[in-house]
Amino acid sequence: MPVYEYRKLTLGHILRDILHTSLCSLVIALVLILTTSAEVTLKTYGEYFLIAQLIGLSIAIPCSLAFHFFKPAKTSSQVLIVILCVLGGALLGSFLATRMGFHKFSNIPGRIPIEMLIVASIIGFVISFGFILYEKYTGFKLAANEENLRRTVLEKEKLNADLKLLQAQVEPHFLFNTLSNILSLLEHDPETGKRMLENLTQYLRTSLIQSRKPANRLADEIGMIRTYLDIYKIRMGKRLSYELDIPENVLNLEIPPMILQPLVENAIKHGLEPKIEGGGIRISACRKEGLLTLEVSDTGMGIKEKSATGVGTGNIRKRLASLFGDQASLNFEDLAPSGLKAIVEIPCEADHSPHRR
Repeated sequence: MPVYEYRKLTLGHILRDILHTSLCSLVIALVLILTTSAEVTLKTYGEYFLIAQLIGLSIAIPCSLAFHFFKPAKTSSQVLIVILCVLGGALLGSFLATRMGFHKFSNIPGRIPIEMLIVASIIGFVISFGFILYEKYTGFKLAANEENLRRTVLEKEKLNADLKLLQAQVEPHFLFNTLSNILSLLEHDPETGKRMLENLTQYLRTSLIQSRKPANRLADEIGMIRTYLDIYKIRMGKRLSYELDIPENVLNLEIPPMILQPLVENAIKHGLEPKIEGGGIRISACRKEGLLTLEVSDTGMGIKEKSATGVGTGNIRKRLASLFGDQASLNFEDLAPSGLKAIVEIPCEADHSPHRR
């Protein structure tokens, strides 16, 4: 496995390497002055820092350039480059230090002290491999973030596909039954049939537009649901009644598409249609402490398990989790004496789109 993650060589990266080398030189100079010098003064510390800086830069810059231009693929080649750069950089840095008159490790002016070479090489190896391990860690972290982002994108794409599949499952069934009712009504009650056809046209037009958006105003969603319920009210007659309790202060809040419609469909399909006398549906909304709460209640059969585990509700839960994490939820409550309440909670801000992950 490679021990170095290649990066694009830019002025910013070079300056960052110089900064890191300078910080290491500050620490190295402090260690050396405390362990080798009889006097600890600012002047002496400055000399030790310059020695450490000369050696550090003589190692770091050639090492970065060598990895950038040669781009060794094998670990052995990478280690060899580090060894050559450290030894060569230690020799060059020590030579420069002696030429500048810093003889802290030798009493013979003008010669490179062996002690300086040994200390420079050891410290150079430690710091060089430390930088490499840091680069490797950064590379792994970046790769992990990219993988998480890729998975998130794929998950959202899958949820969008599930949403389109849900719409494909709902609309043909609903459309077929409604058209059958319209054909029947046009023969016996043309006015009612015409009104039902107008409602169907409006519903299909609205749902087509809103299903293509990532989020819709609650007012628009409620308008679509009202048309949907009007169609069912014609079909079911007195067996269906509905009530909408939506305050004005939540009408401009945005919610994901196809959140309310499956819940209303479940209430009719599993709650009211199987009941001989039918029943009522109540849709309400309120905002409190940064949460938008949507409730769909019915006075039907109250089949909690079937409603809570259907395809539509499963899709709602997945999309809420993808968009809002654990800040959003979908729950069901049994009502007395009969019926079921679906409760959706979504984080919101006034007149803005809800936060998305």
